[in-house]
Amino acid sequence: MNLLQSLKAKLLRALAKRMKGKFVYDAAQFPLRAVAEEFIPTAWGPARALFYWPNTPPAQPLPVYLNLHGGGFVAGVPEHDDSYCRRLAHNLGCLVVNLDYVLAPEHPFPAGLRQSFAVLEWLAEQATALGIDPQRIAVGGHSAGGNLATGVANLARGHQRLKVVHQVIDYAALDVSQDPAFKLSSLDQPLLRPGLMRFFNSCYLSDPTQALDPLVSPLLATVGELRGMPPATLITAEYDVLRAEGEAYAEKLRQAGVPVTERMFAGCDHMFTHLGPDDSAEQAWQLMEDGLRGAFRVEKGEAVAVSSADALV
Repeated sequence: MNLLQSLKAKLLRALAKRMKGKFVYDAAQFPLRAVAEEFIPTAWGPARALFYWPNTPPAQPLPVYLNLHGGGFVAGVPEHDDSYCRRLAHNLGCLVVNLDYVLAPEHPFPAGLRQSFAVLEWLAEQATALGIDPQRIAVGGHSAGGNLATGVANLARGHQRLKVVHQVIDYAALDVSQDPAFKLSSLDQPLLRPGLMRFFNSCYLSDPTQALDPLVSPLLATVGELRGMPPATLITAEYDVLRAEGEAYAEKLRQAGVPVTERMFAGCDHMFTHLGPDDSAEQAWQLMEDGLRGAFRVEKGEAVAVSSADALV
């Protein structure tokens, strides 16, 4: 990490903290039992997370959704996703954990990914105390957060104490190995530009060859390596320079036998779920909500069936 890189990253973070979404929900629409700030111990220091507790009777363990914000692995804060997390917690009756993972260049790959996964494992370890179901966990994210979500889902496969049942991949960066100059949009000035993407990549990767790692560039994983990944809701935008890699990743998941609900939103650019158009943003959030609801219900049904069968033995 050089001084200029560090200063530019700090400037971007300062700008990001002042940014407000143009499309947000009124918190009063989605009342919750509580929103709490928690600090989760990890090898990369305490991970700050916002916990959104639904106002539902604690009759059964709650499913969990781990949300990972965007910002090019360099900027962004969980508060950017606050109103959306409130909506999901209220409408789905799940605990939403909105994570403030460590950022590059101070913490390059794989720190943010590994810390996010460590938080997932901590949730499973604390499942009884928290009143959550470690077999009904979903992960998702936006832009860079979507990239991290695919990595967390990958690392969780075959885990003994938890199960990721769904992944939300929202206009994610899925091929960091490709020169940003070749990531094209029909807009003259799309939101993401080559210079900014190159800066993000230089901060995130301490060695450029890391871009070839499927945990950095999920699109580079083989079909065989993607088998067993959880079902996905994958969203792209017509004018987003990341659209092509999102569509290619959806196709590769399908080739691996992974169920994918995919939608490209016409007339939209990167970050449209936060910046609008409002109608498209609302439809995208509904699509994410529907995917999560279906996954949580399926796994709950399977868990009940298993318990009933055990009782007959």
